[in-house]
Amino acid sequence: MTTLKLVTFDVYMALLDIDGSLTPVVMDVLDLPRESATSFVQSWRAKQMERAAISNSLERERTSFRDATGMALDYVAARNDVAIQADTRDALILAWDELQPWPEANAAVAAVKAKGCATAILSNGDQDMLEAAARTFTAGFDHILSSETAGKYKPHPAVYDLPTTVLGIDKGDVLHVAGSANDVLGAVAAGMTCAWSNRHGDRILDPRYPPTQELPDLSGVADLL
Repeated sequence: MTTLKLVTFDVYMALLDIDGSLTPVVMDVLDLPRESATSFVQSWRAKQMERAAISNSLERERTSFRDATGMALDYVAARNDVAIQADTRDALILAWDELQPWPEANAAVAAVKAKGCATAILSNGDQDMLEAAARTFTAGFDHILSSETAGKYKPHPAVYDLPTTVLGIDKGDVLHVAGSANDVLGAVAAGMTCAWSNRHGDRILDPRYPPTQELPDLSGVADLL
């Protein structure tokens, strides 16, 4: 792989453990057994991403990711006949600001920085949500690039253009570390080199857009530089 100037990381799938972070919170706050709480969190995430996709398709002002998170929570609660008070709802949405990294994530980001390469978050989250996520990483990030700036959500190319439009870095000098199959598709279709941290053994829906590299987790990212 050629010398790179920037490694961008997806947050909510590549860097952070959504299920592991939110399932205990949902168990406690909503008094659900673990299996039900896990299912609740997975449905919540799916509806959150569905609302983001709808935001792209409507071609109107971008619905904030926090609002999409709240709408998804309301939907899943209603579908599961779970009553949520306003303060509980607020606490559950704010729990997204406290998601914990995968076990190897901190070391992986630090290893990239140790090789002299700049790092950035490139994510669907709102700017304040991503700044909160970044605080859980001891190595820190040089830049935080939010879909809020692009006015679109992944996999829209405007999001993957952010290293160029905001930082002036050509996409050919960027490695994007994706955490989901759709993120891979969007990055590759936008012309980025893409490493996929495919810890769940997923598949690419459209084989015309395969990742440049596929890894079982984040441990080997620095070795690609």
